[in-house]
Amino acid sequence: MCRGTPEVIKMRPGRSRGNGGKGIDARVTGRGVLLAMLPVLGAVQALAGAPGNPNGHAEDWWAFEPVTRPAVPVSAGDNWSRNPIDRFVLARLRAEGLTPAPRAEEAILVRRLYFDLIGLPPTPEELDAYFNNASADPWAALVDRLLADPRYGEHWARFWLDLVRYAESDGWNKDSYRPNAWRYRDYVVDAFNDDKPYPAFVREQIAGDEMPGDDPAQEIATGFLRLGIYEYNQRDARSHWNDIMNEITDVTGDVFFGLSMSCSRCHNHKFDPIPQTDYFSLRAFFEPLVWTDRATATDADRAAWQAQQENWEQATAGIRAEIDALCKPYYEKKWASTVDKFPLDIQACFNKPEAERDSWEQQMAYLVERQFYEEGTPALKTMSEEDKVTLEALEARLAEYDAVKPKPLPEAMVVRDFAGEAAPTRIPGRRDAPPVPPRFLTVFASDPASPPEIPKLPASTGRRTALAKWIGRDDNPLTTRLIVNRIWQQHFGQGIVASPSDFGHLGQRPTHPELLDWLTTDFVEHGWRMKRLHRQIVLSATWRQSAAHPEADMQLAKDPGETLLWRARARRLRAEEIRDAMLYVSGELDSSIGGPSVKSTVPRRGLYVISKRNAPDPLLYAFDGATGLTSVAQRLDTVTPTQSLLMINGDYTLLLARKLGGRMRRLEAQGADVALSYGFRLAWGRAPTATELERALAYVFPEDAEDKTKMDSNHLIDFSHVLLNANEFLHVQ
Repeated sequence: MCRGTPEVIKMRPGRSRGNGGKGIDARVTGRGVLLAMLPVLGAVQALAGAPGNPNGHAEDWWAFEPVTRPAVPVSAGDNWSRNPIDRFVLARLRAEGLTPAPRAEEAILVRRLYFDLIGLPPTPEELDAYFNNASADPWAALVDRLLADPRYGEHWARFWLDLVRYAESDGWNKDSYRPNAWRYRDYVVDAFNDDKPYPAFVREQIAGDEMPGDDPAQEIATGFLRLGIYEYNQRDARSHWNDIMNEITDVTGDVFFGLSMSCSRCHNHKFDPIPQTDYFSLRAFFEPLVWTDRATATDADRAAWQAQQENWEQATAGIRAEIDALCKPYYEKKWASTVDKFPLDIQACFNKPEAERDSWEQQMAYLVERQFYEEGTPALKTMSEEDKVTLEALEARLAEYDAVKPKPLPEAMVVRDFAGEAAPTRIPGRRDAPPVPPRFLTVFASDPASPPEIPKLPASTGRRTALAKWIGRDDNPLTTRLIVNRIWQQHFGQGIVASPSDFGHLGQRPTHPELLDWLTTDFVEHGWRMKRLHRQIVLSATWRQSAAHPEADMQLAKDPGETLLWRARARRLRAEEIRDAMLYVSGELDSSIGGPSVKSTVPRRGLYVISKRNAPDPLLYAFDGATGLTSVAQRLDTVTPTQSLLMINGDYTLLLARKLGGRMRRLEAQGADVALSYGFRLAWGRAPTATELERALAYVFPEDAEDKTKMDSNHLIDFSHVLLNANEFLHVQ
């Protein structure tokens, strides 16, 4: 073996949850330290459930209990509820002495619905179409239309991309751009638009390469396992790959289990029933993983490409042989230089024939190879002038056959399992202990000693398929509740469980546990379809409440955290929604879907703006857009001077204010009042009041204007700028 002595796994920065998440004040010393830690120590003792305690019962926690289908409550005199969601909510409100808010105004609801489902505001024409709809249930018809709109997938993909730490650069110091990362992003958009059942969505991302069939999207989906931070010029290959594997394990726990698995990397979890062996059992599912950038296509497309490629190769065999012979000594020198930069045991992995390697040795060899190719072709910079002239001539001859050469197939960042022996998974510091096999969480195992059933596949280990199937089981209490809670959170601003990626003891208990279980069982029974769940939510009276309540002060005294759903939460638009809405109302938005990402100056949706971890877009970053450095289950919601400065003085906002003014100018022939009213409706989703319109008209026709027949251009731009900076534009009620 060329692995040598394992090194202790490096811990990533932990999550400070003790002492209310505030940490311990560094100024506290001596007895003060003990006093400061009493809440943490007390919690440890009170939770008679640490995995190391054989008499503990940490598994007796709501998230680990089977999901049941509770009876839908019936409240006397209930003329408010529209579906079972409302009946659960109303029963809880009455139990607490609270009442629901009245229904929001229709224009507010329509705007809220558009942002909730497609992330864009309604146009005046769409508002008119809704209010003039004479069908029996125009609201349900509008919901169905928006769920079928391809912009739905663009909007809802964003929350998932936050979760899986999507970005298009490597991170660390180099932060190299990933030109093909966007294919995974488009896969997620398509999955939401196709209403893909959640178990299939999970399986494709974890083990799409192991699935049968001829769908390139399944392999592209495994880009999930390529999204972590990586730096190609890292010489410490051992620690580098170890960090990569740990990060994959951590994110899998966060995204699909809703448990802080990383807390068990160095020891048994202090609060949840997750022993250290569970962490490495989860990692063992990914141990044989090998990264690869390869063409993704159907079998038919691949065969057609191969036939044409063979024709080209046959026609150019002689020329290519001359090029190879000319370049070979230079490349050999560069290979030797690259390999020599690594430790001797890593070099041994690279020099060992692939057929004799195990998966860990293959991973080390991959990191060496990746470094050679990422550095480009510096080998040819040392060519003699004579050889350079010869090479240029040969390449010119080769270019004469470009018409014969097939275009490259689409390439994606994907994974596969190593075809040879899978390296053992070992817990650091336990060199004499047996390897840890792949197993599911022991808290759910009827017989922890019994290994999971792993399918036998012709070209892979089947480990990841087994894991994905377990995650997508109908009776998995964690993963079923988790995805339902995530969807609910996106609609209401807070999940039924307020800690969306922590269902453990240090997370929050559900505010409406029966409602969560009812929604979960209903979701599973109806095929794990997200669009159906969206529809249930936005058709409910709960979702359609106003943000204003006539007895708000009294209700806040009883429920200061506003967790019991007695009114709607007004929220600021997310970063992408702000940018997209400004482009949309100004008439500048390019609505094309999918494809390579673009610079922020290109007027496409924020989803398609290049997302570099170390150099995020200033506007999206200022408004708390995710950077892809970690899994983000709930974005921050900050209020900073930078946000105001970007909106008031930023060149981008000023440019779009001019464009919005231009849209109103084109309607001026119909009357200035018509033009300005159209601007109000575009930006705010409602017609102006008489006072608002009067003031707007007075502003765009200043007393000192030379031409009293036309709106003043500068004042019109300023008015447009005000519309874009107003709370009614930046917030959803």
